[in-house]
Formats: sequence, C-alpha cells, structure tokens
Amino acid sequence: MIYNVIVIIASIVLAIIVEKINYKKEFNIKNKLIILECIILIIGFLIRTVSIQYVPNALNVDEASAGYEAYSILNYGIDRHGNHNPAFLIAWGGGQNVLLTYLIIPFVKVLGLNILSVRLPMAIIGCISLIAMYSLLKNITNKKISIIGLIFFSICPWHIMKSRWGLESNLFPDLILIFVFLLVKGLQDKKKVLYYLSFVIAGISAYSYGTSYFFLPFFIVPVLIMLVVKKEITIRRAIFSLILVGVVALPIILCVIINQFDLNQINLPFLTIPKLSIQRYEKISSIFSGSFFTDSIYNFIQSVKIIINQSDNLPWNASETSGLIYKFSLIFTIIGIVVSFSKKVQIKYEYIFNIWFIIAFLLLFICEPNINRINILWISLIFYTIIGIFYVIKDNTLIEKIVLITYIISFFIFFIEYLTEDSASYYTFEGNIKEVVEYVEKNEDTVESVYVTNLIKEPYIYFLFYEEYNTQDFVNSVKYENEEEEFQIVNSFGKYKFKNIQNIENNNSMYIIKKDRIKDYDIDYVDGNIKFFEDYVVIKTNRKDGEI
Repeated sequence: MIYNVIVIIASIVLAIIVEKINYKKEFNIKNKLIILECIILIIGFLIRTVSIQYVPNALNVDEASAGYEAYSILNYGIDRHGNHNPAFLIAWGGGQNVLLTYLIIPFVKVLGLNILSVRLPMAIIGCISLIAMYSLLKNITNKKISIIGLIFFSICPWHIMKSRWGLESNLFPDLILIFVFLLVKGLQDKKKVLYYLSFVIAGISAYSYGTSYFFLPFFIVPVLIMLVVKKEITIRRAIFSLILVGVVALPIILCVIINQFDLNQINLPFLTIPKLSIQRYEKISSIFSGSFFTDSIYNFIQSVKIIINQSDNLPWNASETSGLIYKFSLIFTIIGIVVSFSKKVQIKYEYIFNIWFIIAFLLLFICEPNINRINILWISLIFYTIIGIFYVIKDNTLIEKIVLITYIISFFIFFIEYLTEDSASYYTFEGNIKEVVEYVEKNEDTVESVYVTNLIKEPYIYFLFYEEYNTQDFVNSVKYENEEEEFQIVNSFGKYKFKNIQNIENNNSMYIIKKDRIKDYDIDYVDGNIKFFEDYVVIKTNRKDGEI
C-alpha cells in the first residue's frame, strides 16, 4: 500500500513538471510514431532476452526436464521413459506437455544442452507475442490504444517473468494471442493462408498445456459461430476450420482418450501416444473429482483472490511487490471490462476477447488455483487493462502523463527487484549444482556408487541434464520407488542413488549433501577427501581396510 502511494505521488509531481515543459521542435507525426514503436519493441525484446541464462539465476526442475527430454529425443530418438517421438511426455509420471521440448530441440542442436538453449524458445515466443499484441490492437482499435498496449505489454511483470524461464505451460496464452492475431489479420486482409494458419496454431497450442483441452473447444466454437453470424465466414469454412484444429491436435486428443478410458498405448514408427499411470489434467482440474461442486467453489474463490492480490504466494510466478500486471492496474482492468462489453470504445472483433475472457473465467471453477494453471486468463485481462487505461486518459493530457510516469516508475521498481531476486533459494530451482555434477562426472569412474541427498526437488533431473546422461542407459537402469504415481520418485540409475543420507561410510563412494547439513554427519573418521562447493559438499570415501 505504501509502495503504491509513493509511486502515485512521485508520478503526479513528475507529470506536472513535464506538463510545464514547452517542446517547440517539430517532428513528422508518422515518423515519430514509427520511431517510438521501434524503440518500445526493442526495449521489450531486450527485457525478455538479455542474460536469460543468468536471470533467473537458477534452473527450475521443469526446465531441466524439458531440456533433457529435448536432448534425449534429438540424440536417441526417445524420451526418458523410452517412448519414441512422444505426443505427450510421461516425464515426472503424471505427464508434461511436449511442445516446448520440441521447440528446444533445434537450440540444443546448435547451442548444446544448457540454460540458454532451454529458455530461448520461450523468450522468442514472448517477443513474437509483443508484435502480435501490438499488430492486433492496430487492426481492431486505434493508434493510441495500440501504443498504450505496446508500452503496457512490454513492461508487464507477468509476461516478462514468464518469457524468461522455460515453463512449458506458459506457451499456451501466447499461442492463443498469436492465433487471434492471425485470425483477425486473415479476415481483414482476406488472406486465406493467414486465416487457416491461425487454426493450425490453435491446434498446436493443444500440446502446450492441459487446460487447452477444455479451453479450445469452448473458445473456438463460439468464435466461429459469431464469425458466421456476422457473415465474416461461411458455415462450410467454419466447419473446415474446426476440422483443421482437430486434425492438428489429433495425437493429443487420442492421448486423452487412451488415458481417460484406460486403453493401450499407441506405438507408431514415427510417433508414440503414451499411456500414463495417472492423468495429470485430472489433478489440475476438478471436473473429474468426486467432489466436483465443492472443489469448483473452492477453486473459484481462491482464483479470484489470486486475481485481486495478483499473487499465488509462489515468488517465481509473480512479484510480491508489483503483482502480475501492477496491483493498481486492477481499476483499469475493471473499467476496460465494462467499456468493452458496453461498447463505449470502438473495437473491431471485440467479441473474440469477450469470449476469451468468459471461457477463461469459467475455467477458474475447474482449475486448481495457481497463476500458471489459470494462465489463459491473463492476456484477456491485459487487453481490458489497456482499454481501461485508454478510456481514462483519452481526454486529459495531464492524467495521461501521470499514468505513463506511474507505470515507468513501477516498471523500474519491479525490474530491479526481479534482477536481484535469488531464485536459487526457491525449492523448485537449483542454481549451484552444475559444478557439483561436473566434478562428480569427472570422478565417478573411481567409485562404486554416488549417493545424492533427496533434500532438493527431483535431484536426479539435474544430473541427467548437466551430465548429458545417455538416455538409453537411464531407461535400462532407472529404478522408481512409486512407478504408478503422479510424481515418480527415482531411487537410482547407473551409479547414482538418491536417498535421505543418514550416514557416510568408507565404502568407495561419493556422497553429495547440502552444505548447511554437514553438521548432521560425523565426518571426522572419513577416509577420503572432502570438497566444498557453494551449497553442497562432496565427500569421496575409500574402502575400509580389509574389504574387497
């Protein structure tokens, strides 16, 4: 609250100063707009791409998983469960969406398996969506709204944060935005190639996140109906568009059917449609639960709280200070919703965003409350926020300057906080394990076993990732503690054993423990050597005297 008051007061003071300055230089308005557009786009691109291998300063487990799967498919033709070119990844056991992994493959081919190659596809999609949002607004609104939208979207905390780390589910909202842009552009320019390409993108988005299975049909069908009613397309074209989405999404549709009705896995020479031990979309939505009504009410209430607070208390999803779209933006969002539905601002195809918002809002009832799980909602709210800002500032230059300066100050506060955040302190991220893995890899041939603490999230994936472990060897040697559950616990593979290390024995092994837990072990009698890293300790022991 104090943060918001300080920002608003500073903005008013600066805006009054700017208002008093008399600029007498004359510029061609058209050229000035083009220069402004280019500058904002470049800034937006840089914010999303510069040093993405260092910020966030740690690798998330889902990033490591998607990256290793890309490496595996590229080099061995299989994922880490042995499936050939899967339509869906079994990954942790309950599944992981496959699209990001396939997008990562060419980057791994060129750059190798590392944080940069894993994060670049998401960053590039984020940049493309900046262009898509700006171009879409230019086509359906006016120049002022499109500039407002470009500025706001460029500095939007949620979109910046999601573009800078490789969480596969965060592809989904950007792909739907690109779909809408291509659809509108194809209709306005009467270009069938763009029109049908939009539905190909919609079909591809089904491979990005499980909520797409619910969102896509309930979004696309009403949009097509509206287009037919408004005589933008024929019924025949609408049906063909729907079929096109279905054909592109057919493998993932078959995957849902196979797993929902307990059918056999499909193994084709060029594709695997896997059978999972459990369907993760049953876990992230309440529609399949035995207590659908109570779960739905709970999901909705908690999701609304997330919208209001702009936080789900997971610091890697949203800034606690700034929120998803800056916390004070909510008033603009509400104004934008009212303005859009009441048609007080001229917006072409406004019904597409209205349908998007309504369907995404209804999904709040069936999705577990989490910023990523309800991520399809955010771009529609961003759209309304942009409309709300325009409606408030359109007739008052002083208010316009106050709002602009408020957002600029807010952006700098957010970005400084974001750049200095220590993601390595988060449970689902690891920032200081790479050098440990490299050290172990160089020395593992000299020991019989490598024991790794299980006090970090899914430790095995980091060893697969940084060691670029032979996937076939992993498939042949991996042992699970709970193979039939949603999150499979890997007990061991090859020489690696993942466990709660109780004692360190002189048995010709390596032990990897957390540095802050070394006091829990009696290492005075260790026969071997001890190497300290930033967060870890690697203890290499010799065999006891007399043992073979």
